[in-house]
Amino acid sequence: MKKIFTFLGLSIGLCTTSVYADDLKNSLTNMLNEKETAPSMINLDNVSLDPKEKPVQKAIKTRPGKAVIATVNGQNIIKKEADTYLKQRTQGKVTDFDLLPRDQRARLIQELALPMVVAGTAKKELSEEEKQAAYTRAWMQREARKVNVTDEQAMELYNQLKKQAQENNTTKLIPPFESIKERLKIQIIEKTVIHTLMKGAEIKVQ
Repeated sequence: MKKIFTFLGLSIGLCTTSVYADDLKNSLTNMLNEKETAPSMINLDNVSLDPKEKPVQKAIKTRPGKAVIATVNGQNIIKKEADTYLKQRTQGKVTDFDLLPRDQRARLIQELALPMVVAGTAKKELSEEEKQAAYTRAWMQREARKVNVTDEQAMELYNQLKKQAQENNTTKLIPPFESIKERLKIQIIEKTVIHTLMKGAEIKVQ
């Protein structure tokens, strides 16, 4: 299905192919793959052996999910959003934004900020027609993901087209099924989505 969606609309690959994404991914990968090494001997010089005194452990403070961790052109990014995104980027290995080193936090914020900046700029600069076209593509992509087309359905459409070509005595070469299978699936998906949409539309011709 991934190949199909490539043909159905615009990609937002800007986010995943940005330099911030690559740098952050490499940095997180290195952090996750690091092995902790323990010294052969423990230095007790600065440790109090007085049983009345309890050792003080420095705990890393983490903020609540609703805490604002950054702003982008006046728009807030809350920690919960960063935690969710971080969990996806690290496949669940790191889930708390506040546990990242400062430089990685900055890169992750830049990565989160990029689509926000793009969306804000597009909102200001795109015409109403361009906005409408973008909404249409986004809706079509969303609905297309709900439609599952099998190879058998694509083959059925292929045979229909092949039969029509033979009946029309066309001399145009009919390409092999495998070479146009994905395009046939796209046609079926588009037809299904449009049929479902138009079935519920109230159209009056005057």
